[in-house]
Amino acid sequence: MNIGVLKEIKEDERRVALQPIQAQALSRLGHHIYVEIGAGEGAGFSDADYQVCGGKLAMKDEVLARARLLLKVKEPLRSEYSDYAPHHILFTYLHFDENNVDPRDVSELISRGFLGIAYEWVGKASRYPLLEPMSQLTGYLFAQRALELCSKEKGVFCPRNESGLPGGRALIIGCGNIGLSAFKYLSDLGIALTVVVTRGREDFNCKANARFETEGVDYIGATDTNLIVMNNKDPSRTQDTIAAALSEMDIVLNCAVRRSDLPKRKMEYLIDRSMVGAMQRGSILCDCTACDRELIETCTSSASLYHSYREENVVHYNCDHIPSMVANTATRLLTARTFPYIRYIASLKSVQTITDDESLCDGVCCYGGHLTHALSAEKKGLPYRPLSDVIKTISLPM
Repeated sequence: MNIGVLKEIKEDERRVALQPIQAQALSRLGHHIYVEIGAGEGAGFSDADYQVCGGKLAMKDEVLARARLLLKVKEPLRSEYSDYAPHHILFTYLHFDENNVDPRDVSELISRGFLGIAYEWVGKASRYPLLEPMSQLTGYLFAQRALELCSKEKGVFCPRNESGLPGGRALIIGCGNIGLSAFKYLSDLGIALTVVVTRGREDFNCKANARFETEGVDYIGATDTNLIVMNNKDPSRTQDTIAAALSEMDIVLNCAVRRSDLPKRKMEYLIDRSMVGAMQRGSILCDCTACDRELIETCTSSASLYHSYREENVVHYNCDHIPSMVANTATRLLTARTFPYIRYIASLKSVQTITDDESLCDGVCCYGGHLTHALSAEKKGLPYRPLSDVIKTISLPM
């Protein structure tokens, strides 16, 4: 198969979708790899690196013309929509379901007719292996960036590396992959933590032990972490508890997304503007999920790795692709997970056979001009058509 590696054009996006050594492995299997000039430079891989490994350097137009399988990292920008054609297979993060994506943009993009496989939805049994490494890295990087901003903007050094340091306080909302990374980073530095969870201490420790490959460790007790358990039946009580804690916090990291059992009508915001206004001047507030005004009223995402802004005298930082800050590390982590799927897709003889792999099939979000991902269709109010139905009407060899 002809495979194309495209250069990212999103602001501050430096990752690349394929390492040179992986291009070499694909070349040895008989595939032809076309690499857009400069695609890997931001991640520390030169054009020469790809050439030595069998990649063919080309301008973008040639990559698009020659390649069937197109590899990217980030979702296409509007200026890229016209790049794709019905014969293309696009393998990248697509994020059709996110709240800052306009349904009209989704409709326009999928109208190009290509087969779109979203990294974030590849998986099964509620485990998404192509999303996990970037989510884990996101938690560490937001915690790191928040500490830097707290030193700069509030003048507070939060770590307690030794007894003479007063340290700081941080609130973490959520204990998924992002939240656990933030917890690990900050707790290892001795920062006083409060964590908002959906269940209690036992559940948190169970998740932390599974994530950090330990057994029987009481992470809450060992770090003297305070827990706030979310009350889904009466979320206003949880908001009151959070509000009382916010005035003491130097850093707040939201690492949770809105759950289906807490719709806007039941809880418009977990942290509203008045609660933000009660925080100390210069404190740091981040929505690590890059959702716009979803759980936190004053948080909007940014494409810039370094953009921060102030609302209610609180410093906000909400980069929507922070793994790019460490592009080499992020690329290595991401492509270690995506490469087996790339190799598998390249080996297929027809689009029909993509349904043979359940985890990959679940990642197909669009094909033939149809939205084939049920959740994205529901969130955007767009027509949904099952992939199996679309495939029956379109017969394209790989």
